[in-house]
Amino acid sequence: MREPGTIPQVPHLRFGLSYIGLLAYWHFRTAFSQPPNDRPMCVSIVRSLTLVSVLATSVIVSCAAHADDVWQSFETRTQAGLRGLAAVNKDVAWACGSKGTIVQTIDGGTSWFHHAIPNLQDVEIRSIHAWDRDQAIVATAGQPALILKTTDRGVTWVTKYENKSPQAFFDGMKFRNDRSGLAFSDPVDGSLLIVRTDDGGDSWKAIEPAAIPAMDHGEAGFAASNSSLHLFGDDFAWIGLGGGSDGPSRLFRSQDGGLRWTSQIVQPIARGTSSGIFSIAFESEFKGVAVGGDYNKTTVDNQNVAITVDTGKSWRAPRGNRPRGFRSCVIAIEKTWLTCGPSGCDWSLDGEDWFAMSDIGFHVIAVASDGSIWGSGSGGRIARMTDASRRQFTIRGQ
Repeated sequence: MREPGTIPQVPHLRFGLSYIGLLAYWHFRTAFSQPPNDRPMCVSIVRSLTLVSVLATSVIVSCAAHADDVWQSFETRTQAGLRGLAAVNKDVAWACGSKGTIVQTIDGGTSWFHHAIPNLQDVEIRSIHAWDRDQAIVATAGQPALILKTTDRGVTWVTKYENKSPQAFFDGMKFRNDRSGLAFSDPVDGSLLIVRTDDGGDSWKAIEPAAIPAMDHGEAGFAASNSSLHLFGDDFAWIGLGGGSDGPSRLFRSQDGGLRWTSQIVQPIARGTSSGIFSIAFESEFKGVAVGGDYNKTTVDNQNVAITVDTGKSWRAPRGNRPRGFRSCVIAIEKTWLTCGPSGCDWSLDGEDWFAMSDIGFHVIAVASDGSIWGSGSGGRIARMTDASRRQFTIRGQ
């Protein structure tokens, strides 16, 4: 489709507050144990409170100053909005987006190659998957509706699938292993278009419309981050939807590799013309998180997250703080949840309670096979989470 309270922003805070607590305990213990003739007790208490207040302020200011140290940003030599991101490892990453842009690094972000596909310079390319530094596959968002693959590091691109319907518009494409993948498009002739490959993207076959639930008027997917489609294990797949008339969002769910689908209501995330489910992630076949909201209201933090513990059959709102606004992508890594949007990034240990991580905004974040975490967004922004921050945020879930 075209388009409450938090802890300050970095993990240093818990250590700092613990340190303050110990100091507070020591000073108050000292104040109350002073002999009566040494010093008035009220003076000791006031001095203790003042010291604790100063230390607390210092820790919070220090944490805020380090908030953007979470990410190491790179110069990509493009101003394109980058909504597709494929993180291979700490050295290799691909990204794609507006005006046919495809960029790639093979040296950890130091330098970036720009790959152009002939005759697609004005086309949105928002879905990408990469196997390594040489092999990648992309899908266009809009016309022409194409899936193209390269095996020579972007020198040549071969069309592997084309849908000539003017309604076709690919919103997402994911692979569950080297061979098996799914891609989906906005409705074509009233039915969501879902295509499947079992040979590494070399050929694609459409799922029969009769196996896919009917679409509501105006309902579609969002091509905001290539993450409204999520695959897990050998069989599970989920597609988040939005758009159309006001009401609760829906998602489609499959447990046979994408051959047959059922519809589930996601009550905590509202849908409308510019709102719905933008991203889905699962840490197991049972527990998952969906994020979204209204992309025209980037800092509004209601109706932007939902959680399931039964493979996506039912969804509820989290019990604690929500992410700080509209969120376009969520990932699970080592039992920790990370989410991003234009207004910043947030993290959670359990999906129930969310805390601010960084004020740097991204369209999409992705985790590589070696655990490195990349992000891409507007204005050609690409960054990788620093090793120190990655350890601090993900070690909590172990």
